[in-house]
Parts: sequence; structure tokens; C-alpha cells
Amino acid sequence: MGIEFLTRTRTTIRKHIDRKRVELATPDLFTQQPTDQPRCAMISLQQGADVKEGDRLIIELSKASITVRRDNNVVGVYDNPNSEVLANLSNSGGTAGGVVRRVMKLSGKAEVSLC
Repeated sequence: MGIEFLTRTRTTIRKHIDRKRVELATPDLFTQQPTDQPRCAMISLQQGADVKEGDRLIIELSKASITVRRDNNVVGVYDNPNSEVLANLSNSGGTAGGVVRRVMKLSGKAEVSLC
């Protein structure tokens, strides 16, 4: 039942695999297309900071915290970053770009996607 079995059933196994491959590739009602979403960070905005969706920001790693700037003005702070974000920022020279995805005025926070 070793190699003889495999040589006898090789074509049926290939047909079965090909049928399942076609079945996986055929979209149906519940098929979801995955989309690439960049890592997002929730930043705390400073009082009087005026940011809008789509604004480009600069994220800087300093010794004490991560600051978020637009032009030369500090607009917020990234509280409690995870270790992956800290490692990526330190490997990229301490700076990264970001785009504002959503602003929550009531809580004073903004969702920023890290580039």
C-alpha cells in the first residue's frame, strides 16, 4: 500500500486538488477580499490642535515619548506605543510619516495611519 497505491491514485489525487483549487478561486456570496491596511495609532491631540482627515503628519521618536507634528508644530502625543512601533521608528532614524484617518473631537484623539 505504499508506492503502488500512490502511483495508481496519482491522477485522482491531482484531479481532486485541481477541483478544490478552482473551488477556492471561485467567488461566492461570502467571499471577502482582503485589503492592505497600514498600522494605525491613536494619538492624543493637544489643546487647540487643528487637524483634519487627510493631513500629513510627522511622527518623531524622542527619549521620553513619541510626538506627532504637522510642519513645525506639535499637534499630539502617541501614548503607550507597542514595541513593534518603537523598533520600527528607531530603525528608520526616529521619524516616520503618518496620515490622519479619523478625528474624534469629543475625546481629543485622532487615528493616524503610520507610513
